[in-house]
Amino acid sequence: MFEIIRWSTLLSTALMAGVGYSDQIRMIWTQHSTKGLSFWMVLIAFWSWLSYALYGYYSKDHKMFWPNLAGLVTISVILASFFIF
Repeated sequence: MFEIIRWSTLLSTALMAGVGYSDQIRMIWTQHSTKGLSFWMVLIAFWSWLSYALYGYYSKDHKMFWPNLAGLVTISVILASFFIF
């Protein structure tokens, strides 16, 4: 059962990072604006992705580390957009 939960976590996290945030990045890029996004929400999301990625890294749990690292990269792009646009 634990392994099923780990795989479910990997899949849902990868989908969120790959599909959800990539669409947000596309919208920011085409509009050249972060209008409608909460800076604090994105900052807290960055903190969350970073925490989970570090937890996965230090616990040597690759199913937790890699998708959270992907999420960290994508949310970092969104966070950087606040300073660019």
